[in-house]
Parts: sequence; structure tokens; C-alpha cells
Amino acid sequence: MAFPGKKQLGSKAKSPKPGVPLNRERILELIPKLNGNLSRIADLMSTHRHTVRHRIDSDPELKQALDNARERRIDELEEQTHIDALERQDATMRIFLLKTLGKNRGYDQEESRSMLQDITRTAFEFVLNKSKNPVGIDQTQSKNPSDPTNPI
Repeated sequence: MAFPGKKQLGSKAKSPKPGVPLNRERILELIPKLNGNLSRIADLMSTHRHTVRHRIDSDPELKQALDNARERRIDELEEQTHIDALERQDATMRIFLLKTLGKNRGYDQEESRSMLQDITRTAFEFVLNKSKNPVGIDQTQSKNPSDPTNPI
């Protein structure tokens, strides 16, 4: 279903003629220009998205160009997200960036969760042991004062 005023992706596509190869150089040109968006490439080449996908999958250089274009787009988005987080002083975005990009600097959520579990476990064991031995007497010492191994 298309939204009013919006063209549906693939609406410009014509049925490809069987056996007619897609122009490899044109695909190489369009991949970086359209950030690896296969639907837009297919629209400009008047074919279907899956036809373009199949052509790219069958050519290692096209596949590498697609991977490079998509990685570059992610880098651009990441850079803009950093700028937005600082300029807008968006705390949620800053926390997200620290948890995802700052894992190797100690902002890993799993590591914090593990540390919290360790602290909780230690506190629980302390409370549990205190209730078993409220006066803090070392249970390993003998209660017999005449015992030569007793340091009392």
C-alpha cells in the first residue's frame, strides 16, 4: 500500500527483458551515489530490485562496492549522531553511544550488570553469614582453653 503523495519503491520498474544483462558500470556508478539502496538503483535502471541483487551477488567487485557504500553510510550516520548528541545535549543519545561505542572503555552494560550481581551476591552472603554467627566468633577455633592449638 502506497501512502498519498509517496511513490512506492519499484513503481518505476519495468519488467526486465530475459537474457539482457544489466550494465555493470552503471551499477558501479549508482551504488555509492545511492548509498547502496538497491530499490533506488533498480528504479533508475528500470528493473526489479531482486534482479539488481542477483547481479551484484554474482560479481565480487559489485558486492564489495555495495559493502563499502553501506559501511560508508553507517560511518556518516555515526558521525552525525556524535555531533547531534553533543550539540543537542541529548543524554539518551550520549548513553547509547557510550554503551555501544565505548564498550572497550568500560561502558559495557553487561559488565556493569555482572559487577552489580557480584556486589549483590557478596552482600547477601555477608548478611547470611552474620545471621549464622552474630557475635563474629571464628568457628574454626576450639572452645577448649586447654587445647594447645587454641591461641587464646
